[in-house]
Amino acid sequence: MKISEIETELDALKKQKANKIVEVRALADSDASDVADVQEGVSSIDDLQKQIDSLQAQLDAVKKAQGLSDDSADDSTRDDDPDLPEERNLKGRENMEIKLNQEQETAEVRDFMHYLKTGEKRDNGITTTEAGVVIPKEILDIQKVPTDNINLSAVINRVSVTSGMGTLPILQKNTARLTTADERAENPEIANAVLKGVDYKALTYRGALPLSMEMVQDAPNLKTLLNTYVQEAKQLTEQYQIGLVLQTATAVSATTTDDLKTAYNKGLSNYNRQWIVTESFYNAVDLLKDGNNRYLLQDSIASASGKALFGASVLIVPDDVLGVAGDAKAFVGDPKAFVLEAMRSDVAVEWDHNENFERILAVALRADFKPADTNAGKFITFGSGK
Repeated sequence: MKISEIETELDALKKQKANKIVEVRALADSDASDVADVQEGVSSIDDLQKQIDSLQAQLDAVKKAQGLSDDSADDSTRDDDPDLPEERNLKGRENMEIKLNQEQETAEVRDFMHYLKTGEKRDNGITTTEAGVVIPKEILDIQKVPTDNINLSAVINRVSVTSGMGTLPILQKNTARLTTADERAENPEIANAVLKGVDYKALTYRGALPLSMEMVQDAPNLKTLLNTYVQEAKQLTEQYQIGLVLQTATAVSATTTDDLKTAYNKGLSNYNRQWIVTESFYNAVDLLKDGNNRYLLQDSIASASGKALFGASVLIVPDDVLGVAGDAKAFVGDPKAFVLEAMRSDVAVEWDHNENFERILAVALRADFKPADTNAGKFITFGSGK
């Protein structure tokens, strides 16, 4: 097979993989999709990658063969070569793997890694914003669907936006009803769908990765280190910003079990209700019993905490996510309808100086968090005097 034919087939497979990734991400983001379909899509992507790797290896082998000199065979099989044949084969495979990994990196990734290790920005290789140098998607996919079901970002409405500010239309809960009509009569009017425009302006959230440039230059697993740090920092940022939005829900004071039942029962029946509670709230409610001397919290395999309250799942967060230490606070309602996160896909890093004249790596992301359907939840303060 000629090099051009291999390259053509390789390009086609890469495009097919890129299209499949877009399709699978859409399935993962859709509430109507099935988990089995997502798993099948991920498996298809893995199969395509294996085909790409195989073709890439063939292409490299053909190119290497074309570059062999007449004395290559003699040099590789000399009797005085200190390496055994098995060792030579192992080294050859290792060198081939290193070469393949290097060639598979895009110019953007190579230039980004160059920037991290030297602080030098190459004009054409990397993308920059006012926040710094954008992390290539090959290193970090910021729109990855959250899999940690104890993180608030997994239960809200996350929307990827392409501009720093704008308005997102949000469909409010439907209250329209159909009515009867005589044959051939005009259709009766029904309530119009209510679209609410939610204004957003992506704010820049910053943090510092405590690494000197010398440490970065010597780090053997820099990509993994950066990926882990940014993902954790992003999740914590989202957690507390979402908590601030949840606190804007209609305030309810509760001192008894009946108060909690009333808050849960009234006004939220059209929503997918769940509880997001502080540790102090959870502890207080965990001690309560009903009239039959049964604990209010019941076991539930469908809940992130393993518990359910009045049949709805319970998600526990630290006290300071919904208040301050010691606060028995809770949001009850539909967090996906209540909270909108407008997420910009740009996650940037920049070398900076601190007060000790050390070089540290600053990380920034841009997002905004807004209440969408304000009727979708209540914010409860539980206990006397709180």
